Amino acid sequence: MRNNGDVRCGDCEHYSDDGCEEAAEVLALEGWPRACVCPDDSADASRCPEFALSGGCLLAQDEERSAREAEARVAAIKNFMSW
Repeated sequence: MRNNGDVRCGDCEHYSDDGCEEAAEVLALEGWPRACVCPDDSADASRCPEFALSGGCLLAQDEERSAREAEARVAAIKNFMSW
């Protein structure tokens, strides 16, 4: 299985309150009876083979990265100005 790091089911583009069809398909392929898989939003998805980051999660990660870069630039400018 793939290791996706620290992610939760709610971060996946396949997540739905109605259930995760992708997880049900994987379980069926592994010999489990067909079932409706309804994980909690906060369930760990780090080992899910069908996990794919949702657009909203990618956008949030981009915004966080931009904020960190802006803070680093401000700190560098302040450091330069204090010389």
